[in-house]
Amino acid sequence: MKELTRKGFIAGGLALMAAGVARAQKAPILIYGDGLKEGWWIGGWSKQTPGVTLEDQKPVEITMAAWNAFTFQTWQKLNATDYKMLTLLVHGGPKGKQEIKLRARLGEKAYEGEVTLKGLKGKWARYDVPLKDLKLKDGQFDTFELRNMSAEALDPFYINYVILQ
Repeated sequence: MKELTRKGFIAGGLALMAAGVARAQKAPILIYGDGLKEGWWIGGWSKQTPGVTLEDQKPVEITMAAWNAFTFQTWQKLNATDYKMLTLLVHGGPKGKQEIKLRARLGEKAYEGEVTLKGLKGKWARYDVPLKDLKLKDGQFDTFELRNMSAEALDPFYINYVILQ
């Protein structure tokens, strides 16, 4: 996890994205960047508001009650062997301290690998999540799920620049 500003993400993140082209068989996919990209939709049962203004960005604001989930989904089955990393920015809002579990799914089948993302108070944090950590192996996936695994509601947090590379 790295604390990051938008300017830092653009400068450093695009270089990583370009390097991802060399490592992966497929070109990087921008899933969400100041708005949802074509071919993707938002699911789950958390309250979500895409395109809210926060600093100089337009992330999706997510508010999760206990045990809620939020998803980025596509109708395509993507192959885990074609990509190495999922990169995303998380902002904890004015309070921070959110803990969210990230995992991948194919339809209703959830893979067993999970990564914990944390919202930082008033700051953006960049997460570079190797797909191997999500235990996709050589499987296919179509969904990235963020889940509140606690019995407590989470304060609103924000997600932007979700890139599969």
